[in-house]
Amino acid sequence: MKFVASSASLLISVGLSNLSPSLAFNCRRTSAIIGRFTSTKRYHAATMMTRSDSSSTSLLSSSNNNSNSNEETVPSPSLTYTPISSISPLITEARTSYATHFTHPYQFRLAQLDGIERLIRDNYSALSKTINLDLGQGSMYAEAFELTGMLGRISYAKSNLRQWMTTQSVPTPFPVNLNMPVHSQLTPYPRGVALIISPWNLPITLTLTPLLEAIAAGNVCVLKMSEKCVHTTSLLTELLSSGKYLDQRVVKVVNGEAEEATELLRHRFDVVSYTGGEKVGRIVNEAAAKHLTPTLLELGGKNPVFVTKNADIACAAMRIAWGKVTGNAGQLCISPDYCLVEESVKEEFVEALCKAMDEFYPVSSYSGNNGDDNSRGDVGKMISVEHAERVVSMVDSTCNVIYGGKHHDTKERFVAPTIVEATADSTVMKDEIFGPILAIVTVPDLDSAIEYVQTNFSSKGKHPLNLYLFTKSKKEQQQIMNAIPSGTCAVNDVIKHSANYYVPFGGIGTSGLGAYYGKFGFDFFSHYRGSLLVKNHSTSKLDPAVWMQFPPYNDKKIFAFRSLSKLPLIFGPLKRIAPVAKVLLPVALGGLLFWAGIMVERLKYFG
Repeated sequence: MKFVASSASLLISVGLSNLSPSLAFNCRRTSAIIGRFTSTKRYHAATMMTRSDSSSTSLLSSSNNNSNSNEETVPSPSLTYTPISSISPLITEARTSYATHFTHPYQFRLAQLDGIERLIRDNYSALSKTINLDLGQGSMYAEAFELTGMLGRISYAKSNLRQWMTTQSVPTPFPVNLNMPVHSQLTPYPRGVALIISPWNLPITLTLTPLLEAIAAGNVCVLKMSEKCVHTTSLLTELLSSGKYLDQRVVKVVNGEAEEATELLRHRFDVVSYTGGEKVGRIVNEAAAKHLTPTLLELGGKNPVFVTKNADIACAAMRIAWGKVTGNAGQLCISPDYCLVEESVKEEFVEALCKAMDEFYPVSSYSGNNGDDNSRGDVGKMISVEHAERVVSMVDSTCNVIYGGKHHDTKERFVAPTIVEATADSTVMKDEIFGPILAIVTVPDLDSAIEYVQTNFSSKGKHPLNLYLFTKSKKEQQQIMNAIPSGTCAVNDVIKHSANYYVPFGGIGTSGLGAYYGKFGFDFFSHYRGSLLVKNHSTSKLDPAVWMQFPPYNDKKIFAFRSLSKLPLIFGPLKRIAPVAKVLLPVALGGLLFWAGIMVERLKYFG
């Protein structure tokens, strides 16, 4: 199927930013006079994006990497785009480097994971500041959603890397085991050169998580970060490319917009990881399919929240309000999108929800309460003016505003927390909201709520990335989870489950393809190669295996083959009792020898 570059350019400009699929706007390039930002000076800047045929200039001085510095600085937000003409040679260089297998040894991989950990620790403050500049989020957000969690992921990978890399012995059934002795094993092997395309909404976590898992699996990576988060992307580009933290052969960074992304997708990679919108996810998958490349797609969707009559209403209201707004002002693919509330508890829930909003995000905080003019308190900003305007426009005549709806400042990228009543025909129910607007849909009972999701979404393959349900009834919990397919699920809570790297994270249907996190990410970026090792070199026809395997065949050989095929039925139970046998057999043998010794002595004594 032909890859149409023109349409890809338009859609990639949207998808790489992880916005709703309905949004398609061009990223404006502006220039500005850049001032320095330190802990004692105010930062005066506007974003500047440029394409240049020259190599990227240094954005961070060596002093910026010093964790002991009292005045850690943030790089100027100048993001030099990678020349189109240099992308193909860069990929060739990555492939040539990987061919030397320098990434395969355990010690090398462990050193790279150590490097990513040092990258975060040495630049903790600077990374927190770039999050504030790009997303308007305070230091608590950067701490909870980005930095601390990443350190936990790295520590987990380092602690388990040797075990993940270990070749596993696996059983060898008949007739494969005919030429005994034989041994079968499973070895994780790096896929090769990985393309990782990360979004803007969690620019550190969603960039470094697939990166560290791909490196742990022994791959060389080509990384394309979002041009929307110009400050964070600039800083990470400098740190990842400096050679101070990672071997420069391991990560190749490509910066740019639709043109650069389209050029990347023309080339063959051994594995592709993309996080973004559904429409661009389809384009990435189509481009990868040309080369039969395995693809990890982390997309989005409308995540429903079931609030039943058996829920703890106050608890549900607090957690939903927190997850919707504190979670990057709703700009997360795991954000609660709409609530299906049973009619009998609707008024109580709305009252509790409005109370929680007033308590957590008072109007007085909208002007900024973090001591930084670039902050809007604990609410955060939209990624762009265009996105702010889009989110505000979703609240139209089809909605009944029951909380907020005012105090928006789209020119400053600010959308105030808003709660609306909606129906299936409302604009906010057509696409993923991706903003601090929460829709409430009233339903008569739980069966009606399930039917609503099945009719409007599940039946069309639009399964949610996350399913949230608030109820103390285990029967209701099981009923909802059985009826609604989803990538992940949380009961009586929101968002936090996605930080658990002991379980896989991934979508289903239009919300994604494949899963990663921890061991699951290592598995995705690895090819598990099965091997058979035969130690029997016999060619004698006296060997039953030789007699049975090779022609000429006759009824006796067929009978013997059929008879031996029943052996796995015997080996199965034997395998289950093997652990017990390992203990009992030595005891039994010892007892037998002891008894034999006594009998010998008795014979000697009695003659």
